[in-house]
Amino acid sequence: MLLMIDPGLAAQAHRLLADHPQQLSDDEFLSRAIELHDLIEDPPTDQPACEPVLLRRRMTEIWSRSGNTEELHVGLRYRLFQSGDLDEAGPLRQLWGHVYCGTVQLYRALSGERLALRSAESHCRDALLIRGQNSAQRHPNWVAAGEASTMALAAILCCLYEQDRELLAAGDPTAQRIRGYLDEAIERTEQSPATPQLIHEWRAARARTLVYRWSDADPAVRSPDDIEEAISLLESAAAQPGYLGLGSQKMLAEALIERRRGTGDLVRAIEILSVWIGEVPPAMVPAGEQSLAQARMFLDGDDQPFEASYENALATGRLRVAWDTKTQHAGWLRTMGRTREAAHAYLAAFRVLPGLVGLQGERPDKEVVLLHTGRAASTAATDLIRSGSSDDLIAAVMVLEASRAVMLGEMLDLNSPQAAPEEGPERVRLAQLSAHIAALESTAVGRQLTPEQARRLDRAYVEYASLTGNSAHSRPTVRVAGLPTWRTVCRAARPAPLVYLTAGDCGGGAVIVPHGPSDEKQPIGISLPRLNHQTVLELVALLRRMDELEGQDLDPETGKSRIQIMTHVLETLWDCAMEKVVEELGGVRLAVLLAGGLLGMLPLHAAGEMPQNRPQSWRFALDSMAFTYAPSVASVTWARTHRKDASHWRSLLVLAPPDDSPRPMNRTAELEALCQLEGLAFKKIDTVEDRGTLMGVLRHHDVFHFAGHGWPSATDPLSGGLYLSAGQILPVAWFLAEPPHPGRVAVIPGCSTAMIGDRLPEESVGLPTALLQAGFTDVMATQWRVEGGVIAGLLEGLYRRWREPGTHPAFALAGMQRELFRTGDNGRPLHPLYWAPFTHTGG
Repeated sequence: MLLMIDPGLAAQAHRLLADHPQQLSDDEFLSRAIELHDLIEDPPTDQPACEPVLLRRRMTEIWSRSGNTEELHVGLRYRLFQSGDLDEAGPLRQLWGHVYCGTVQLYRALSGERLALRSAESHCRDALLIRGQNSAQRHPNWVAAGEASTMALAAILCCLYEQDRELLAAGDPTAQRIRGYLDEAIERTEQSPATPQLIHEWRAARARTLVYRWSDADPAVRSPDDIEEAISLLESAAAQPGYLGLGSQKMLAEALIERRRGTGDLVRAIEILSVWIGEVPPAMVPAGEQSLAQARMFLDGDDQPFEASYENALATGRLRVAWDTKTQHAGWLRTMGRTREAAHAYLAAFRVLPGLVGLQGERPDKEVVLLHTGRAASTAATDLIRSGSSDDLIAAVMVLEASRAVMLGEMLDLNSPQAAPEEGPERVRLAQLSAHIAALESTAVGRQLTPEQARRLDRAYVEYASLTGNSAHSRPTVRVAGLPTWRTVCRAARPAPLVYLTAGDCGGGAVIVPHGPSDEKQPIGISLPRLNHQTVLELVALLRRMDELEGQDLDPETGKSRIQIMTHVLETLWDCAMEKVVEELGGVRLAVLLAGGLLGMLPLHAAGEMPQNRPQSWRFALDSMAFTYAPSVASVTWARTHRKDASHWRSLLVLAPPDDSPRPMNRTAELEALCQLEGLAFKKIDTVEDRGTLMGVLRHHDVFHFAGHGWPSATDPLSGGLYLSAGQILPVAWFLAEPPHPGRVAVIPGCSTAMIGDRLPEESVGLPTALLQAGFTDVMATQWRVEGGVIAGLLEGLYRRWREPGTHPAFALAGMQRELFRTGDNGRPLHPLYWAPFTHTGG
């Protein structure tokens, strides 16, 4: 019995067969038939369908006539279609179907589409499961199918390892997960297959695993047998004719580059790759050029071929190859001590980041790609800051803006371009625009753009936005997938300076974009050698532990109380970063902190010196100025453009759900203070029935005040939000589902409403940023647990100050925090543990 398929797909297949050869050429038919056939056969079943059987027969006839059956993507299909294994009903058909689908998905994954790689892995594991359920079957077809799925899975595991191996330095559990790919691939290739046709694939897969194990092992303990066996296997595999041999030749060249035993290995690798590039299809050339550039770089120090390889990869839409080429180039430049050039190489690589990230279909895969870039962005920005030149400081800002804006868009699922075919026009055009914009922005950094160039740059932005599915007006905190201009940054700094902060592995830095009317500002760089990534992680961990302590309890690890931990955190931030920043800012009244991610979680605004037993001598960053936090320059521009003067507020919506949290707070004083605000219509609700009702009510109020706790989600910001009661969450996704409504503000003074997780990539997203993305212009939130008695007093004064005509909300908050510091504890200075958690985000 043949399987019935979707009538629409069946009709397409019959029309396609009828149109060939009268209406369609062989090439046109094959292109459409392969796509339709694979759509029908995935997922595989144990019953064949009539239509794909007919398509397979017609395709086999065409390939037999042409004789072109050695090409990689044709060979598998031709051999399997010709054998008829997909046409016979039963579990063997389903097993071969999974092998086929897994291999096809692997071909797609080679273009950088990680979602296809996961699908390929799933198919191969399903095939092995079917083989295990039929282990008694000894027929050669069963053996061949099982071995084919094993070889395909080994190749897939190698790809997973290759794509993630840069993260081995991140430590466990990330490194353990990544090593698991390689360990399994090595285990599955221990024995050579009994099927002769698979010997070549086994040699290639086995060799790749051994090369990776040798390359990534500690040089002091790695076994030379691994690389020698790998090269021996690849030399045998490379002797195969046609495309099978070509694939092994490239791997052989790469193994020789890894071994680099004298100049002979490199010379031989260059010879192999030079011939290989001339014999493969154009789409495969950029990957070969990347390896060739690497060999020449190691041989004679010439890194110029990297630029040609990068440009060619961009021109052909091979974004993963472009990214790998430029980051590899940057890494080599760093090892040679050419850190400034390395930083500029990273900046060029970031141009392809929006398109590359968009190809990853699942959030974990997106996070892996973004984690690849997080450390690189911080390191590149730090190196540029240390150089001190004006152009390098501008480039540092561009690096930080690009990486952070892409992170914001991806973490909130707003920047997800559809994966185009490997040769698709969208991918190629996206790559061309990347190069075009990079060239124009390079001119813009030198401040020499003509009006025509500026128009061309704007047009390129608009088209780029369309291709990435993220137009400039879609959401306020992300503008055109993280492609800002220096002029945009300077305009955002007109009323208040922007302070970019970054922490890398070997120190950090700050760039101050001064305020003033000019669109062509000279940035100020500050090297902060003690502000490193490890310090930030340690301070965040301290805040976490502090938040878990009760009353006068002491932290079991440090033996310190909550107040002592906070004192240490603030003094460390002052010594590592904010003392120099405050000194450079001089007498400004307001500054915007663009810190990003975990660094943005820390109380930078309250950093200071706190001499023991001398509270009157304490000094804080906010003593003479106010600070506001912002995730990107786009959010600053949004807030300033759409902010409503608080003196014009007319209504206040308070959501006060029953407090059944583990740490309930007495909100009586808070609600009484809100009721007494003059000139504001007060509406209180304690339940949320559905999104539509809440948004309908919220649309008619200027202020949304949440009298409850935050419930952030580190793994998915859209599912995190505000805790209602009985385990219910008011998720951020509800707010994002509505069009941005300018002029609204959110005040969420409960515990930990600005906290984010610390397991995502460096530039992760918190609740305040998500609410800005939903259209709020200002968000008041807290970085750790707050005391109920402090909230009421702070809120009354905060609203009163904020509603004075022309008052920036950050001024109102800083004024109340200074007042609490001076008089909050019966006339004595109140420790910042109690007033410092309150922050303003918006710009």
